[in-house]
Amino acid sequence: MNRYGFLFTLIFCLTVSTTAFSIEGFPGSTWGELRWELPKRGEDNLILNGWIEQGITWKKWENIRLDTYATIRYKWDTEQLDWNNSVGPGFGMGITFFAPKGDNIKLGVEYIWDRFYKTNRTDEKAVAYMRWYGWWDLLRKKP
Repeated sequence: MNRYGFLFTLIFCLTVSTTAFSIEGFPGSTWGELRWELPKRGEDNLILNGWIEQGITWKKWENIRLDTYATIRYKWDTEQLDWNNSVGPGFGMGITFFAPKGDNIKLGVEYIWDRFYKTNRTDEKAVAYMRWYGWWDLLRKKP
């Protein structure tokens, strides 16, 4: 583990104590996409990518939740491009803000090991992120 991974783990362990918080839940989530890039110069490409997360909610404040989690990220394509063929675990910590209508924003940090199985290369990285989810219906009918 490089120094950033060690630093992230140390901060994680110091800020999340099992005596300071009681477990509030075990949220999980997944995201995925399967897309077909139409032929360009005679080549087409089918791409699959996504992630799966399983977490622990340590604290809830009305519409805000503090979670830690483990994740698996994956990418695969039919052209066998190295950057599109990886799988790897990770762990992270985030704060999610929920809106009453279902929209949410998540701010967090994550440490990821991407294993590129075509070249047997592993890429370790720490990332800070903001994710959001929202939806609407312009012709929403009331029941």
